[in-house]
Amino acid sequence: MLSSRGAKPLVSIFLSLLLVLAFVLPFLQYNFLAGPLTPFDKVQAGAIRFGIVLAIALVWLGVQLFWKAPSEATKLGMAASATIVWLALVFFFNFTEETVGFGGAMAFFVLMGGLGVTLMWTRFLADEINF
Repeated sequence: MLSSRGAKPLVSIFLSLLLVLAFVLPFLQYNFLAGPLTPFDKVQAGAIRFGIVLAIALVWLGVQLFWKAPSEATKLGMAASATIVWLALVFFFNFTEETVGFGGAMAFFVLMGGLGVTLMWTRFLADEINF
């Protein structure tokens, strides 16, 4: 029988993709949920959207904390998740100063996050790691 320990990085990747999709999908957007075709008001729409995001984030955190796996598998899953979230932030965040007042500061922290993602993958692409 195959061990389920090797699936932790894949589950982590899947959950981080779900987290990104919860922010990006049009039917989970605030304007759609509080629109004229739905029975929700503005407060309920925000609660539904961020309730789904929070639930997915808590499941991801539970997988990282409580799934018994080798430490290298956990680190690989967290590095892959950080890469997916960082790429989604780079592709989907509006960095202009006109619409968002903190675009420049956010761009700086995205660049620093990119440095962190690069350092994580440099560690995994090194030859000294034994599984």
